Amino acid sequence: MSPQSPAAPARVVLIDGTNCLYRAFFAIPGLRAPDGSPTNAAYGFANMLNKIVREERPDYLVVVFDAPGETFRHRLYPDYKAHRDAQPEDLSAQIPVVRELIDAYGIAMLEVPDFEADDVIAALVDRAPDDAQVAIVSTDRDLMQLVGERVSLLDGIRDRRYGPAEVEERFGVPPQRVLDVRALVGDPSDNIPGVKGIGQKGAAQLIREWGDLENLLEHSGEVKAKRTREALASQSEQARLSKRLATLRSDVPLPVGLDDLRRREPDSERLRALFERLGFGRLLDALAEPSAAAEAPAARVAVRVVRDVEGIDALVGELATLPCIALLCVFEADAAARGQAVGLAVALGIERAAYVPLAPPAAHGVELGELLERLRSCLAGAGAVAWIARDAKRIQLSFAEHGLELPVPYFDLEIAAQLIDPDGARHTPALALQQLGWKLRTWEELAGRGARAVPAAELPEAAVADWAGHEVCAIDALRPRLEQRLEADGLSELFEQVELPLSGVLARMERAGVRIDEAVLEELSSAYRVELDRLEGEIIALAGERFLVTSPKQLQRILFEKLKLPVIKKTKTGYSTDEGVLEQLAAHHELPLRILAHRRLAKLKSTYLDALPPLVDERTGRIHPTFHQLGAATGRLSSANPNVQNIPIRSEQGVRIREAFVPAVGCLLLSADYSQVELRILAHYSEDESLLEAFRRGEDVHRRTAAEVAGTEPDQVTADQRARAKAVNFGIIYGLSAFGLANQLGIATGEAQKAIDAYFTRYRGVRRFLDETVAQARERGFVQTLLGRRRYLPDLGSRNRALRSAAERVAVNSVIQGSAADLIKRAMVAVDAALAAGGLRGRMILQVHDELVFEAPEAEIEALRELVRDQMEGVLPLRVPLVVDVGVGKNWREAH
Repeated sequence: MSPQSPAAPARVVLIDGTNCLYRAFFAIPGLRAPDGSPTNAAYGFANMLNKIVREERPDYLVVVFDAPGETFRHRLYPDYKAHRDAQPEDLSAQIPVVRELIDAYGIAMLEVPDFEADDVIAALVDRAPDDAQVAIVSTDRDLMQLVGERVSLLDGIRDRRYGPAEVEERFGVPPQRVLDVRALVGDPSDNIPGVKGIGQKGAAQLIREWGDLENLLEHSGEVKAKRTREALASQSEQARLSKRLATLRSDVPLPVGLDDLRRREPDSERLRALFERLGFGRLLDALAEPSAAAEAPAARVAVRVVRDVEGIDALVGELATLPCIALLCVFEADAAARGQAVGLAVALGIERAAYVPLAPPAAHGVELGELLERLRSCLAGAGAVAWIARDAKRIQLSFAEHGLELPVPYFDLEIAAQLIDPDGARHTPALALQQLGWKLRTWEELAGRGARAVPAAELPEAAVADWAGHEVCAIDALRPRLEQRLEADGLSELFEQVELPLSGVLARMERAGVRIDEAVLEELSSAYRVELDRLEGEIIALAGERFLVTSPKQLQRILFEKLKLPVIKKTKTGYSTDEGVLEQLAAHHELPLRILAHRRLAKLKSTYLDALPPLVDERTGRIHPTFHQLGAATGRLSSANPNVQNIPIRSEQGVRIREAFVPAVGCLLLSADYSQVELRILAHYSEDESLLEAFRRGEDVHRRTAAEVAGTEPDQVTADQRARAKAVNFGIIYGLSAFGLANQLGIATGEAQKAIDAYFTRYRGVRRFLDETVAQARERGFVQTLLGRRRYLPDLGSRNRALRSAAERVAVNSVIQGSAADLIKRAMVAVDAALAAGGLRGRMILQVHDELVFEAPEAEIEALRELVRDQMEGVLPLRVPLVVDVGVGKNWREAH
């Protein structure tokens, strides 16, 4: 680089491209282009470039990357970076796009073979003009050794700039001694050894005391602490090697001069084409409106705090004039499923908001019930204004508990985001950054996280109001963008007719809850404790000695050292004793089977029998499971507190837990369960004549499959043949391999493969459907369900065979399971509406996989049975009939 300086001090910005690319990739997970390709790293990198150009105003700007292949450090130390994980494939796929972006921005790129980006940056710093102000953009601590009076390190993630004082605060030594500290501490990420036993604080203290590493090593015998003294004496060469590895080289042969790095104007047309291809809406807007790019990325929202009824009445008047009202409730703990509301924020446009702090009952101030009564005219009834939120279900539940039943929301941010990209971001700050270029404070940044989190009620009111105001305005601003994307992707009908009304259905289910018979749980818990003791006695007898049955370490010793059973799988802590291993070992000894039985029973006891009573609400005498509408990428619902989806039904001991789920006095439970719904969906998609005929005639499809494959009559099929056919039928949906089927049925892999081959020979329509689904997914980058729900599958193009095969299985599974999710959700909405229209008092209280559970007065049971069956069987037309099995009982087990 030329030593000549410009007339005025030059501003030089050196971007550690490799470091920043990784940070962008992990900071914004899940973002994808319209074609399904990953774009999170590219989007984050482009925003970073915009910010640097805007705020640093560099005269010279370059992005430095690590050159491919090994460097001189690998020759110096062959184990250098030996433990680094392979670069994520989604990141690798974006590197060409990032290079395109950098070039379109008019920014120079530089990489030098045999050297790392840090070395190239060190050389650029060394050869910059003497009066230049140099900023290095990176979070790499190794680069802090370059910091000086004219050189700073800029951490763009945390918006922090490190000068000499900040480096000394961070390391305990000035920048010129950082290398000595790093030599002692080492760096596990680069596999630089350091001196074992010396940590960051101890290393800084030693360097402050002895001046530098070499002087310390020469006087290591004088160090007071014995362990440190011995470590330095025995590992002195290791320390010297570590320093050589960490030292940045300034003698890199640079192929460019200063003029080559002068910042050029970006190619706007090329950037526009790139942003359109990648779906970067906010960046496109910034190109169209140059002034927008000059604004700071942080959102600027004016928040008005309303504390009295006069202010609320004035606020109601403003809200009545809006096209829709964006709402945000702040709860005691923002992550909690249920809790007292401490504040309500509303958007008055995308730059103004109002926040109403709420007082608990009997305290001075406005209570939620009083606030909602004054808001009723805006939110409910004939003159209601449409309302939107980011978690509509939770708001509906909270408001209903205070007497206000809200209509179906017009928009829900999290549901929209999940439909657009099931694996992508769905929280407001991430979406605001992606779509609007706004930088919002997260709740965790405001309140802390985990055990140290401060409850909302204990935070400063002004801080909560500011956070809530920015959040609710972002929701309002994001709505039209996400609506456009829903429309473009053909998801509007699913969003408006299924997912939005479902939020209210789930809120009503959570509020209703289900009654638990604690006496039944106590009886089962005692019985299972006796059974566990019996199993433990058998295990100890089979082992020939007493040991802690629940200890994996002690079990390893019994199985592999004492009983000499074959080692199936190794782990970091020894030999695996997981469920799959124990099932395989059961062929060699009785003990593993007893261990499995003990584990399964112990889990039932701890997860349900002992955990359910504390979940009973003192006010209602019922448990109130939380249903997660966004529980899975397939669209399936999940639940928590308790997870009713996971209550086992295949074992007698698991099924008995359902005996504790009982109706209110004078009521019965009704269970309505779709029969073999996933196989019916498979028949619909595959149009296989044999499958279609079996379902249309109401035959036992597993018996029919066994007969078709074996070439015999259905009445001649044995129980074993039917079981195998059932395993194959369901295995096809889940992409079960021959190895998996063999393990499931306890047969040889070759025999399992023959069963699968025979199935596909007979059911050619199914084979065609599977192949076409994968081929279409590979071409489009995603699969779709019956109602258009999408699942993006970038790994279909992976070079890694295991990842590619897994993605192929997910493709088929997502179509079938996702369509089943569409169906049960639509059924829930239809049944809920029919119950309201029919004036029945029965109510939906549980959803588990393909089953809905209702509680109703005994006098209404027959009417409810008819209504539920009609709605569920007619909810979605398929090429085969939908069949619903309905049962009634005094507890859930009896009803099912």
